[in-house]
Amino acid sequence: MRKFSLIVAVSALQIATVSAEVVATQIIETETTAISANGERSTKRVVAEKVEPGETLFYTLNFRNQGGEAADNMILVMDVPYEVVYVEGSIIAPTSEITFSADGGETYVARGRLTVVEDGKQRAARGDDITHIRFSLADPIAPGAAGKVSFRAILQ
Repeated sequence: MRKFSLIVAVSALQIATVSAEVVATQIIETETTAISANGERSTKRVVAEKVEPGETLFYTLNFRNQGGEAADNMILVMDVPYEVVYVEGSIIAPTSEITFSADGGETYVARGRLTVVEDGKQRAARGDDITHIRFSLADPIAPGAAGKVSFRAILQ
């Protein structure tokens, strides 16, 4: 089976409070399973380096407020690379309004309202139509506080 080198998509970070200093780092992981000498299975995530079609990837954006003031109205945007298909219902995020884009990040709507036009007809967007996921965090991020948002996708 062919192996692919992983292409990391750069995520956008938008902060309404300019005095806050929020730093974000994206990681992409896969899961590996190991069996110990006594037969116990353990699963852990490792940074994805080479992946094969059909593998599940875990996209995580870790963020931390390194400033002296709370970060209000924080919006995080994660690209969904065209090589992967978003896994429905896989988002893990703190209290957030989560919206999706299927047009390269031009517009965002709730997942159930996301549509695309195919062959001149409008249809509900599938996981492979999603190009971006936007997380509008409801709560301020206090100085020194950290958090993360994540989703799963499958390499095509």
